[in-house]
Formats: sequence, C-alpha cells, structure tokens
Amino acid sequence: MAVFIPTIEVRGGKRSLLSLSIYLYICMVLVCIPVLGINFDLESTKTRCVMDILDKDVLATGEFTVSTGSTDSTHVNIRVIGPNSEEVFRQDNIRSGKFGFTATLPGKYSACFTNEGMIRHSINFDYRSGVEAKDLTGIIQTEHLKPIEAEVLRISEALQAIRHEVLSTKVHEEEMRETNDSTNARVTYFSYFSVFISLTLGVWQIVHLKNYFLEKKLI
Repeated sequence: MAVFIPTIEVRGGKRSLLSLSIYLYICMVLVCIPVLGINFDLESTKTRCVMDILDKDVLATGEFTVSTGSTDSTHVNIRVIGPNSEEVFRQDNIRSGKFGFTATLPGKYSACFTNEGMIRHSINFDYRSGVEAKDLTGIIQTEHLKPIEAEVLRISEALQAIRHEVLSTKVHEEEMRETNDSTNARVTYFSYFSVFISLTLGVWQIVHLKNYFLEKKLI
C-alpha cells in the first residue's frame, strides 16, 4: 500500500514531512471524529441509552464493562436498536463485551443498557463510529509504517470521511431545495386557483343579484 507523503512549498524549497509536526498537529486538531467514552451509574430497573446518527455503510463499534463487586449475575442487558426499531445487537446479563456493525440504513442508532436487578451498577462504555471505528493496526504492521506515516494514514481516512459527509450534506441540501421549490410552486398554483375561484364567485354573485333585482323590478 502506497502512502502519500504531503509536502509544503516554503520559499523556493520543500519542507519534508518529518519537519512538519506542527502542521500535522493542526490537521489532527481540525479533524474531529466521533469518539465517546463515558462512565455512568445504572440504577435498578432503569434504562439509559447512547444515541448516534449514522449514514448508510458507516461502521460503529462499542466496548462495555459492568463494574460489580459481586460474582452473581448482573441482570444488566444491552440492546442496539436501529432506525426502524430493529434489533442490531443484544446481549443479556453482561459483564463485559464488544459489538460492531455497519449501518444498513441511515438514521438514529441507540445502544441501551437496562438494569433488571435490584443493585446499582457502574457502566463503562467506549463508543466509536466512522474512521475511528476502523482498526488500522493490521495495515500499519503489514506495511511497516512509521509513526508519522501512520498518523498521515489516519488523517487521510478522516479526510475521506469528512469528504463523504460533505457530499452527503450537499445531496441532502439539493433534496431539500427541490422539495422547497416544489412546495413553493404548489402554493403559487393554489394561490392562483384561489384567486380564480374568488373572482368567478364574485362575478356570479353580481350577475345573480342583477337578475334578481331585474325580476323584482327594483332597478
């Protein structure tokens, strides 16, 4: 696998990647990928959910741990629910585990923890989606990439994800614009139709009243 090493033109010369740590740091700060690591207490008979909105074909992973001082069953269940309330993942009586899935439909996905026991438990949940959910360790080891090259690879993957998001947003904007144009056109046609009906009824009323007054010889 070839890794593109970017360079910047500086006063007639090229500065190598190894001397551009500040440049890479800025890139890494600007590229924000959804990563969520949370700890929370789950009371008895309560349910708490973590939600994320995913596009189609986006990878999402989660790793969870239930802290308990007992060796008995935790009675804590986890369910991952898709946009149409379909069950993507389920595991009962959990202590620790992982899950991963690729979104088949765009929309809201929820990872819900339910405590069916009588004891409060502490939950540690590490959730990742998009580029951050991809495991690049195998590629880095196979290609024997240096740390700086590995960071460039991660940034490249992140930029591709951002590009996909921008294109997806552009498509949504075009769809919304078409919907707005269609709605405005329908409203305009309805307004013209309403004016036509009002004028027609007005003329009919005038003619009807005129004929009525003529019959009654009031005019």
